[in-house]
Amino acid sequence: MKNKIFITGMGRSGTTLIEKLLTNHPKIDMLSQPFPLVFISLKSMFLESIGINEYYVLNNNTNDTKYTQEEFDKFLSNVNIKQEFLINLFAKMQQYSGQYTKPNSLIRTETDKGFYNFNEIFEASLNYFSLKNKEFTGTKETMCEEFLPYLCNNQFKSIIIVRDPRDVVASANYPKGEKHFGSKKPILFILRTWIKSINYIRLLQKNKNLFYFKYEDLVTAPYEVLAKVTDFLGTTPFEKNHFEKGIYDRDGELWKANTSFDTKTSFISSKSVGGYRNVLSDDEINYIESICKSEMELMGYNFDTQPNKEIIQTFKDYGVEASEHLDKEFSSLKENIEQEIKRYDATAN
Repeated sequence: MKNKIFITGMGRSGTTLIEKLLTNHPKIDMLSQPFPLVFISLKSMFLESIGINEYYVLNNNTNDTKYTQEEFDKFLSNVNIKQEFLINLFAKMQQYSGQYTKPNSLIRTETDKGFYNFNEIFEASLNYFSLKNKEFTGTKETMCEEFLPYLCNNQFKSIIIVRDPRDVVASANYPKGEKHFGSKKPILFILRTWIKSINYIRLLQKNKNLFYFKYEDLVTAPYEVLAKVTDFLGTTPFEKNHFEKGIYDRDGELWKANTSFDTKTSFISSKSVGGYRNVLSDDEINYIESICKSEMELMGYNFDTQPNKEIIQTFKDYGVEASEHLDKEFSSLKENIEQEIKRYDATAN
C-alpha cells in the first residue's frame, strides 16, 4: 500500500487548489473527489445504525451530542460491506456531479468479496482508478473531517485547509459565475459546516499525521506553505518558481481555478482574499464574526465588526429558497438561536 494523502475542508475553502498543486509534484498522484458517495453512504449507514435519518450527513451540527467520535471510529473499524455495494455506488457516481475524477479502469465483479473496515474500502475504491507509479497517492474530499481521526490513526497523511468564513459564505452564496455550492443556503448552515474543520483541528492538532493551514497563507506565500506541506509528507520540496508556467491537472493540461469571484486563472492568485467585502452586507459580516468568534480568533483572522449576541438573536437570512431538506429560516429558528447563544457564552468564558 502506497503512502496515502487525504485532503479535506469546508467546500469553497481551497481544497481543490491544494490538491492540484500537489498533483504537480513528481512523487505524488492526486485524485479529486474520486468516490464522494463512499463517504456519504458510510456516514449515512452509521447514522441509521443509531436511529438518525438525515439528508446532509456531512454537514455536522457542532452542538450535536447524539454520538461520540469514538463510536464513529469504531464503526469505521468494523464496517462490513460487499464489493457489490461498491460497484453499485460507483455506478451511481457515473452521473453524480460531486465525483470529479472518474474511474479509468474496469470495475471488477467479485461480488462475493467482503471488505471489513474503512481502510479496506478505501483501498478497494482506489483500485477502480489507474494510479500512477508514484511514492504517494492522494485523494481530496470536502467536508469529511469526521473520518480524519480514523485516517490519521491508520497512517494517512491528512491535510485540512481553512479559509476565512466570510469569504466561504460569499463564495457559496454569491458566486459571480458558476455555482459550486448549489442554491443559496442559510448562513448558519454553512458556518456550522465550516466550524467542523476547526473542531477537528483542535481535536487532532497534536497528531503527527495531521497538517493544517489557511488558504490565505497558501495564496500569498505559496512556496513557504508548500515547503511545510512537503516536509510534513516527508518528500522533496517543490523547486523554486515551480508554478511560473501555471498549474497543471493530472492529465498534464493547464488547470483553470474553480473560483467564484474572479476570472478563472491557471496561476496561484490572492485576488479573492477579502472579496466578501464586495458582496456581504454589514449584518451578514457581523453575524458570521459573532457565530465564528472563537474559531476566527484561533485561526488568527481579524474582525471587521464587534461580535455580539444581539446579532445572533435578530439575524435573518434573505433570498434563501424553500428546500425539502433545509428550512429556509434555519438561521433564525429558536432552537438554533438558543444553541448558538449557549455556545457563544461558553466560548466567551
